Amino acid sequence: MHSSRRHRTVRSRAGGHDVVATRAGTPGAPAYVLVHGIGVSGRYFGPLTDELAEVGDVLVPDLPGFGRSARPREVLSIAAHARVVAALVAEHGLVAPVVVGHSMGCQIVAELLAVHPGTAARGVLVGPVTNTRERTAVRQGMRLLQDGAHEPMRVNAMITADYVRCGPRRYAATLPHMLDYPLAERLGDATAPVVLVRGENDPIAPRYWLDELAAAAPTVGVAEVPDSGHVAMYTEPAVVADLCRGVTC
Repeated sequence: MHSSRRHRTVRSRAGGHDVVATRAGTPGAPAYVLVHGIGVSGRYFGPLTDELAEVGDVLVPDLPGFGRSARPREVLSIAAHARVVAALVAEHGLVAPVVVGHSMGCQIVAELLAVHPGTAARGVLVGPVTNTRERTAVRQGMRLLQDGAHEPMRVNAMITADYVRCGPRRYAATLPHMLDYPLAERLGDATAPVVLVRGENDPIAPRYWLDELAAAAPTVGVAEVPDSGHVAMYTEPAVVADLCRGVTC
């Protein structure tokens, strides 16, 4: 459970967009930026935020068009979202943060590392998408339902509420950007080391897909979180926090 005393809301103008974020921890401590996936917001990072905030400075933005942030007329590409994250890092004075992505957020982190060198010290990609063997909306939808059947009811309810808030039009317009993104190619261009993380039971990010991604660059490592699905950072936050800190892997 996260503490409202330590979690505070911050508002920024970043990359031409009004962005609302959660800040937690101690300014000046090792920094972390947590980047959420398609259709949702940063709130499912709550348990991981608590873990990292014990000895860190954590920034959790709601990307433009999602969660509490303003809804621009246009739908942002992965590259545009990466520009927003880079601007947030600069705006908040974060030095060499570890940038953590989940699902589509992994693509944004990969873009950040490839195109904005020096912005981050390291990337951690949890449940990266999109598996090259299932790069269609139908297949991804099926895998999402398959995963949801085994996730905690609380996180399913949170994600569903965020999907409703996002709306079907924005979700559908964002989806092609996610499906078409060349993640392996971008990891090959990354300017910082990356750790790929999957829940042991995640049907959206199968092990063979992570192995394919790891082959794209010598600085990429792979880790599995036991007894977890796609939202491993929610169900096993302490394990994922150790990966973010570089304690394991």
